[in-house]
Amino acid sequence: MPETRQYRHIRPEPRRGARGLAILVLLAGVAVVAGVAYVLFLRDTGPSARETLEGFTRTWSGGDDASAARATTDAAVAAKALRANRRGLDGAKLRASVLSVHEDGDRARGRVRLSWQVPQFGRFAYDTNAALRKDDKAGWQVVWDPKLVHPALDSGTRLGTTVSRPARGRILDRDGRPVVTDRAVVHVGVARDKVSDPDATAQAMAKVVDIDAGAYARAIRRAGPQQFVEAVTLRESDFEDKQTALQAVPGLQTLDATAPLAPTRGFARALLGTVGPATAEQLERLGSAYGPGAQVGQFGLEGRFERRLAGTPTRKVVIRLEDGTQDRTLRAKGGTPGRALRTTLDRDVQAAAEAALGTRAAPAAVVVVKPSTGDVLAVANRPTNSSFDRALAGRYAPGSTFKVVSTAALLRDGLRVNAPVACPQTTNVGGRTFKNFEGEAGGAVPFAQDFAISCNTAFVGLSGRLPADALQRTARDFGLGRKVKLPLPVAPSQVPRGVDRVERAAAMIGQARIAASPLQMAGVAATVADGRWRAPRLVASDPHTSGPPVSGGVLTTLRSLMRRVVTSGTGTAVAGVPGTVIGKTGTAEFGSGNPPPTHAWFIAARGDLAIAVLVERGRSGGSVAAPIAARFFSALGSPG
Repeated sequence: MPETRQYRHIRPEPRRGARGLAILVLLAGVAVVAGVAYVLFLRDTGPSARETLEGFTRTWSGGDDASAARATTDAAVAAKALRANRRGLDGAKLRASVLSVHEDGDRARGRVRLSWQVPQFGRFAYDTNAALRKDDKAGWQVVWDPKLVHPALDSGTRLGTTVSRPARGRILDRDGRPVVTDRAVVHVGVARDKVSDPDATAQAMAKVVDIDAGAYARAIRRAGPQQFVEAVTLRESDFEDKQTALQAVPGLQTLDATAPLAPTRGFARALLGTVGPATAEQLERLGSAYGPGAQVGQFGLEGRFERRLAGTPTRKVVIRLEDGTQDRTLRAKGGTPGRALRTTLDRDVQAAAEAALGTRAAPAAVVVVKPSTGDVLAVANRPTNSSFDRALAGRYAPGSTFKVVSTAALLRDGLRVNAPVACPQTTNVGGRTFKNFEGEAGGAVPFAQDFAISCNTAFVGLSGRLPADALQRTARDFGLGRKVKLPLPVAPSQVPRGVDRVERAAAMIGQARIAASPLQMAGVAATVADGRWRAPRLVASDPHTSGPPVSGGVLTTLRSLMRRVVTSGTGTAVAGVPGTVIGKTGTAEFGSGNPPPTHAWFIAARGDLAIAVLVERGRSGGSVAAPIAARFFSALGSPG
């Protein structure tokens, strides 16, 4: 038989080609990466010390004190302290930056630059130290320490600010005597913790002093438990008058102080102004030199010259103890003292003007100027509780006081004062009927008599002999129609060119569209007294300006005519005062009605004084305004 062979099947060994090698390398790489990752995971414990400190300063700078505190070792204490210090610096904005960090194992020391922008103070910058520590669970943390906020702090202190305002500059009269100076006052209010019923307390207070009971009750409710809630500030003398009645107010509390005040409450009040707590709008307008609680001029000269009078405060960054008392000063910015304001007022003349108006509550004004210079010597207004200065800013038809200007125009046109000029009870011009005050008639009398009795129809009848612009041109020589520049508002005067016969007739007696303030009408009397109009001045440093001289012949005649008004005309109320007074009455119609209401005027001059008196809704110049002028001259006494 043939031999049978058996064969074993042998699989060939696979060859280690490129693919196999790649797989091995990949597996090895995975193992290496995993190992490295494992090592890194074991060693990565979070941000570094520098990163931790930078995160803290960044969050703190952003104003999030609570979040910043969570990066410290004592979040609750740190949050309270960070908030207290920021509030102490009046809500200052912070820019904190890390200067350096040095690690030493699980401890680190850092240096931080803090730059606060403190309201009303400015930049307050310094360096401070920071400590950090690391533990396995929390990683790096900022070690809380009050010195992190400022090196001088400890657990019982915080940062704060103070404001020390300089003494307010005084308002002086022309001789350097103080008109407004610090005088005793009493702050009247209640202690919040002694008030159980705010509404009842507010009502009781309102019965004694002039306040809004509802607003005061709300202020009491909003107050802190230990707060003094002020209702009003009274002059010491006014407080004494009300002291007994105030005792009935539950929780009453008073504080003695001083405040810049004039001699009396009404003394030139509308002109001088007042000083009181700044409103939000005033703080925004006045800027960074002022802050909450500042006392500022509210109107008048106190308001207009606020920055000059107030100066600038000394502001400090301080350390305060837990009870709020100041411990020591860290940084100070010196202020500037308030500067006095010297006016042209005369304290004695002002007192006489106030005495002349007395206690009347109806709207009225007295203004006195010095003819030789234009200096405003006195400005008195009623009512005294109003800030409206009608003596300067009031604008009225001057009525028959304007006949001084009309007469000057007629004299320039050749009128002879001894020539007879009819004074009928009524006269008609262009279809409009003009009448004399209360219908009196003088008949055919000399013009000098027409002027003395203030005959309207005589002046109206003479209107046709003057060119259309005669009154306008003449008025400028007496200051009317000229722009007046004073530091306080002054109403513009106007004497328009007459557009027709009716308007020119009405203008002769100070009606139509003619308008002026008491200050400007005092300037008319001053022009007659001195011979030329001089621009009014209110502050001693104001410039002197004047108009052209009025001819001597016109002046002599006007003075004679105005003297006759006082001795035998409508102004006899001032006939008995010391010295030689010249004057002119005026009764100016306004509005509508039959008859229309009137304002009463009187302008006058004696020596180097000129005065204008206005009484709104006064019956007549002779019966209402002239007696006020008489009281003024009598209070002032004989001419010097």
